Amino acid sequence: MDTFFNSVYYYLRSLYSQELDNYLYSTIPGYLHLGIILLVSTVIVCVVFYYMLAPVRNQTRWWFIYAGINAIINIGSGLYYTVTPLINNRIDPNEEWSYLDCFGFCIANVIVSFVFFVVTSLLIKWGSTAKFVPFKKF
Repeated sequence: MDTFFNSVYYYLRSLYSQELDNYLYSTIPGYLHLGIILLVSTVIVCVVFYYMLAPVRNQTRWWFIYAGINAIINIGSGLYYTVTPLINNRIDPNEEWSYLDCFGFCIANVIVSFVFFVVTSLLIKWGSTAKFVPFKKF
């Protein structure tokens, strides 16, 4: 599972610095932790949308709102894993990254979370009342 998330974030690592990539890859298993948080939050948000709170009208609009909620959750987890070591001075000063790199990693995390949200939506939509969201036929 660790190699899966390493390869997923590998394609988006140009959004943040090499120091942050090294920290998340080797110092802590950050990609694994963030990937598990991403998967669990995506599944929970999709299940809540499709099976518990799926509105009858304007379902596509609500689907995008829930995708935004999922993105906000993943921004928070990404900020926690990247900004906390900077604030607590737990890293070597010559291997520090900037707050802009933290923002870039959050953008990468939002992109990955949206892809997983779409895939999870396509997997679980047929058994719910919102069968035609986000696409009419697939």
